[in-house]
Amino acid sequence: MPFTNDGTENLMRWDRCSAGFLEVWYATLNHAQSGSGIWLRYTITAPDAGPAHCALWAVRFDPDGKRTVAIKNRMHIDQLAPAHGRDDGAIVRMGDSWLSESHLEGRVAGNDHTISWSLDIEPADRCFQHFPARLRRRAERKFSTLCSPNLSVPFTGEVQVDDETLTFTGEFGCQSHRWGKRNALSWAWAHCSNFEQGERAVFEAAAGRTTLGPVPAPTLTFVYLHFRGEDIAFNDLKWAFRAKGTYEMPTWAFSARNELWRLVGAARASVDRFVQVHYEDPDAKSHFCANTEVADLALELYRLDDGRWLHVTSLSSIKGAHLEFGRKDPFAEMPVVL
Repeated sequence: MPFTNDGTENLMRWDRCSAGFLEVWYATLNHAQSGSGIWLRYTITAPDAGPAHCALWAVRFDPDGKRTVAIKNRMHIDQLAPAHGRDDGAIVRMGDSWLSESHLEGRVAGNDHTISWSLDIEPADRCFQHFPARLRRRAERKFSTLCSPNLSVPFTGEVQVDDETLTFTGEFGCQSHRWGKRNALSWAWAHCSNFEQGERAVFEAAAGRTTLGPVPAPTLTFVYLHFRGEDIAFNDLKWAFRAKGTYEMPTWAFSARNELWRLVGAARASVDRFVQVHYEDPDAKSHFCANTEVADLALELYRLDDGRWLHVTSLSSIKGAHLEFGRKDPFAEMPVVL
């Protein structure tokens, strides 16, 4: 199964001195009352040449696409400090902002806006691994690897956006960790813990293309669904190669299967619900990311029975899914805001 529980999956991988490395901790969640989506990022970049730096990012997504606020504060690497005081046990601390296994604290300001957050989470007892074990180490060395120590856990606390307070009282969200040498050639990612049908289901998927030397490799698609207490995984390599799909902002359509299950789905959002941000790899190459935490998602689940695929259920989320696209060239449909 695609889970580990050694308790180290969230720990910082950067040794605080090596060049050519990037590391990110991020959280995504939805505010039930307002329908807003939240995206928080704690990042470290150690370029191949030049000084390392860290940054805090925060985005509040308005479900109507009219009041979205995005802020990034870049800091000198001296602001990356060990835990002390009330944040004892922090995984990463940047100035007065920090993240631990059970809490996220932070504040960013810019463009006449401020976003601050203080959120408790109930840590998961196992970490979701997007990639199979034999691929993780290779991905880390060549590109980057990804895991979700808290794939779908309750968030409690507040996010303050200017003079508006968003209070969270147990809404489910995701906290993940990524590290390595650089971003993939292109990618798509989706997550959902909020379904219209009231089912306690969790969906997570990632697809990407890298290169084998100068040649682009085939797209690999890793899909997982937790449904009615069962882990339904399609992220073994043989299923990742056989999965089908196309991702082109703002839509990702896909299908995956294993020995017993088949999942067909699509995630999308109108362009005004995305923000575009710029990522810079340690080698100074650029990537552009279109992200939204208020996307739509539809899934159809089938089970193999006596040689036939029988329909089990339909799951959908309206403005409650998380969706991201990345590539080397900017998306002409929207401005780069960060």
